Amino acid sequence: MLHAWQARAEERYRTRLREALRGRRVLITGASSGIGRAFALDAAAAGGDLVLVARRREELERVAGECRRRGGRAEVRPADLADIGAVRELTEALGREERAVEVLVSNAGVSLRRPLASHRPEDLERLAAVNYLGPAALTLGLLPAMLARGAGHVVHVSTIGTQTGAPLFAAYVAAKAACDHFLRTLRLELGERGIAVTAVHMPLVRTPMMAPSRIYELFPALTAERAARRIGWAVVKRPLRVAPRWATALELGHVLAPRLVQRAFAWGHEPLHGWFGRRLARRDRLRAGRDR
Repeated sequence: MLHAWQARAEERYRTRLREALRGRRVLITGASSGIGRAFALDAAAAGGDLVLVARRREELERVAGECRRRGGRAEVRPADLADIGAVRELTEALGREERAVEVLVSNAGVSLRRPLASHRPEDLERLAAVNYLGPAALTLGLLPAMLARGAGHVVHVSTIGTQTGAPLFAAYVAAKAACDHFLRTLRLELGERGIAVTAVHMPLVRTPMMAPSRIYELFPALTAERAARRIGWAVVKRPLRVAPRWATALELGHVLAPRLVQRAFAWGHEPLHGWFGRRLARRDRLRAGRDR
């Protein structure tokens, strides 16, 4: 019974995504791995005409080949979103082409787990460039064509950290929050001009970006494929935002009972991470013993 339900849900998702994306030009950033790659494969199977953006050409070419095998069109546009000049060159080149980008999936991001007091100014600069300035510049560069057509969709992949707070990730969350507010204001200014703006607040996802923080190997997390499905449904339904209910409840707690939330984090954050750290160390010792 469960298998049949899952099969029906899968078919419904694929059908709705085909209706939303077939023949449409979709630009996906961070497309070389993780969530971006997973969504690119879904969009290709739906018949999308994809523009894949990331820094690494070789990885992009590999993903583009996978997309073509799934029935979609795909071209690669290597660019570093931390370089505003490179973003401008990309959007100007796209603007000269006959076909405009109809859907922007702004997925690229970079994270850093470190106590705030240990951050360096250059850390702040890099995180702001990739998670806010680059996506904002890309959106601005693609917006005139969307306005001219009176249609388009901007999907920004954010984090639940902007709702809940995230100790040790202050600079990352701040940069993501800046982009959230940029797009919220853009949505208000666009009004009823036919352009949707959606923020997708992702929980923890198992991607290469989380690899440096080994403690999260033991935390509950989405696969890249399930995270990509959240983007897919966002493209289909065009909501204002996508977020877990529990994260939205905690966001409300920051407004209604900020001191209570602060105490909960103070009491629970370090003990929880300490417990997971001990479990990880124990697992590593067991693996080392088996490998001898």
